[in-house]
Amino acid sequence: MPNVTRSCALAALLLTSLLATASVESRENRVLKCKTSVARGAKSTGGPALVANIPRAMTPIDLNAVQMTDKALTRKVVIEGLWAQRTEADTLLITARLVNCTKKPLVVQARSNFMDAAQIPTEPVSAWKTIFLPPRATSVYQERSIGMGQVAAYLVELRTE
Repeated sequence: MPNVTRSCALAALLLTSLLATASVESRENRVLKCKTSVARGAKSTGGPALVANIPRAMTPIDLNAVQMTDKALTRKVVIEGLWAQRTEADTLLITARLVNCTKKPLVVQARSNFMDAAQIPTEPVSAWKTIFLPPRATSVYQERSIGMGQVAAYLVELRTE
């Protein structure tokens, strides 16, 4: 009798696994939908930010984040993910995954600023890189710092071409 119970348990586990896989697969076939208003309404992380010397002279710019320079762009693109990691050479590699929330292809440009712990630039701002975003799809932007261990913060700027 224990073998029958074990067989039933294995069959139930297999069935549960198949059902879970089926539901994930059905979600993978959905057309991308974005709620850009939710992204626009997100609050600051409360981390480091660039602020003006004169209080309230400008909106603080969050560091270790993507800053969109065009308000219209915030209704078209969502930043799905943003990562920073040290390379073997101790430089900083930034990776951002962008999502085109529109039905049309988009062309955007991105560049990176690298700073030390005091928010002083460690190197010149990178050149603008062109990123092609297919409709309702993703693209990746990457940039490496030139400076090594002294890079403590970064800012990615995103604009329309």
